[in-house]
Amino acid sequence: MRGLSGGQKVKIVLGAATWRRPHVICLDEPTNYLDRESLAALIGALKVFEGGVLIITHNKDFSESICTEVWAMRDGHLEASGHNWVEGQGSGPRIDKKDGEEEVQYDAMGNKIDVKKTKKLTSSELRKKKKERIARRKRGEEVFSDEDE
Repeated sequence: MRGLSGGQKVKIVLGAATWRRPHVICLDEPTNYLDRESLAALIGALKVFEGGVLIITHNKDFSESICTEVWAMRDGHLEASGHNWVEGQGSGPRIDKKDGEEEVQYDAMGNKIDVKKTKKLTSSELRKKKKERIARRKRGEEVFSDEDE
C-alpha cells in the first residue's frame, strides 16, 4: 500500500467497504484524492447502491449530485434540508443559497453547465409574437405552439 497514490488508496478502501454488500455505509470525505473519472464512478455507484449512505463532505457539488437530504451543522444546530429542490419538490429551505444568488449546476463529471434563464416576455411582446404566428399560418407555414414560448 505504500507505493499507491492517495486516489488508489481511496479506491481500495471503498472496494473493501462494499465487498460484503453492507446495508449501510458511512463515508467521511470520500472525494479526497479522487480524479474526475473516479469521482464520476463513485457518484454512479452510490446512485445504484440499494442501502443507506451517510456522507460527511465539504464538497457541495458532490453532495448536490448524490444526496436527496442534507443535514448541515451550523453554529451548534443541526439543520435538515432536501436537495430535491432541484426537481421542484423542495421539502425544506435551501441552506446553501442566499437570496438572489444564481444557481450553478454541474454534470456527473464535474463540468459546469451554463443554464440560460428564459426571459419573460411583456404583454406587448406576446401580442406581437401571436400576430406573427397568425400571419405565418395564413402564409401556409408550419407553426408549432411551443416554438416561440
